[in-house]
Amino acid sequence: MAAPVLRPLATGEVLDVSFGLYRALFFPLVIVAMVSRAVPLVISIYLQSGKADADPMAAASMLLDRWPLFLASLLFSLVANAFAVAATTSLVSAAYLGHSITPGTALAKAAGVIGRVILVSFMTGIAWGLGMIVLIIPGVVLYCGLALSVVALVLEQPLGPIGAMNRSWELTKGFRFKVFITMLVAVLFLLIPTMIVGVVAGIGAFVATWPPFVTAILTGVLQVFAYPFLYVVVTVLYYDLRVRKEGYDLELLAATATHPVG
Repeated sequence: MAAPVLRPLATGEVLDVSFGLYRALFFPLVIVAMVSRAVPLVISIYLQSGKADADPMAAASMLLDRWPLFLASLLFSLVANAFAVAATTSLVSAAYLGHSITPGTALAKAAGVIGRVILVSFMTGIAWGLGMIVLIIPGVVLYCGLALSVVALVLEQPLGPIGAMNRSWELTKGFRFKVFITMLVAVLFLLIPTMIVGVVAGIGAFVATWPPFVTAILTGVLQVFAYPFLYVVVTVLYYDLRVRKEGYDLELLAATATHPVG
């Protein structure tokens, strides 16, 4: 796939470009997702194993016995998600600008910012949560205003968490409704595979008496193949708003003219 032309994009075009990048980068994205989520998935499968034949009291006792693993699973999931978002952002950014990097390079870059990515994810999550508790609309505004925080942190180093949140807030100013609609449509697209996984898991548990860990496997597969699309959309939105508000396309053109390739 040729690099998309840098220009202002309508909402439908943002989604179309995102689908194109997702298809073009499918294998690198899947590799990053698999590497990032391997350990949390293995722990989750282990924690789910043995539940099918246990009575409620035995199941509760097993959960208590395995609480350190539950805690480890939560921590690994937090770190894995940060790795996945940061590495995917680097992959998509490179492709969007006409370059190419390997999944290994993307993961190595992610390792350099992982602490800040976790911190900014935690801070934006707290802000969204408080906004939703106060009133739903402020929560939605905060979500749309801070949606680009992680992307800005990864791509505009050495931004810190607060700087990345401020950067996202400024970039999305005047375009938060567009961010809301774009992300809503992207999430709705993901509802289809999520519903399919839920239906298959439910039928399997009812008809074939599948053990609970099968559901964990199906959920892990969904995360590996579907969720990277959301990260692609956010990265495309980031560049779209930079082009609209900062003339980033002209900036790159001027840089290319000043330092021609070859």
